[in-house]
Amino acid sequence: MNTKIVAAIALVALAGSANAETVLVWGTGNGGYGTDDIAAWLQASGRFDSVSWLDQDNGVDLATLNAYDKVLYFSNSSSTQDPNEIGDVLADYADTGKRLVLATFAWAQQGGNTLGGRIMSDAISPFTITGSSFYTNVSIGSTDGSLFWGGVNSIAGFFHDNVGVAAGATLRGSWSDGSPLLATKGNVVGVNLFPDDTWGWVSGDHQQLFINALDEVPAPGTVGALSILGLAALRRRR
Repeated sequence: MNTKIVAAIALVALAGSANAETVLVWGTGNGGYGTDDIAAWLQASGRFDSVSWLDQDNGVDLATLNAYDKVLYFSNSSSTQDPNEIGDVLADYADTGKRLVLATFAWAQQGGNTLGGRIMSDAISPFTITGSSFYTNVSIGSTDGSLFWGGVNSIAGFFHDNVGVAAGATLRGSWSDGSPLLATKGNVVGVNLFPDDTWGWVSGDHQQLFINALDEVPAPGTVGALSILGLAALRRRR
């Protein structure tokens, strides 16, 4: 078979199967609220094979996280968490090269719910901690137009942290108040928004933003841009 045809077929296959992965939603300080609901709407997106959830403040080890292809971590209250223990294990997971998404209140500067450990000291997090969290109404101010924003037309948010962009990170979107909204650093994505929408104070396409943050590729059943280009080239040569 012509090598160009083989390459095009491989690209199409990759575009259709790239989303088949497992996700863990890990919330600390959020017991009894909506961590399970986050897992449910991520699962309903059809972008992942399976989505599990965990409300556990401490004692989560790398083996637990490493059983999943992708992890979404967020924190809430600061009653019992050990921020250094949590930050260290998240850093260990990031070191594997798998996708790690961090969300508010990870950078809250409010005590135990604020990330410490290597995830911050080694500048693995795309965001730095600048001050205490913001509790103000915001909307999307600007984006870089990347795949993270596919299907995200508007968000009205409230809970977000006072963060800066870490050295070496790429800012991909900002809130209307000028604070960073989304940034990436290697395989780690920071989303400066609280993902548990059972609390309210958020509307619009916030769920889609987290879905994209975990898996910023075309949805199942679509053909990626490289595949389209490859097939078009083949047609022109016939």
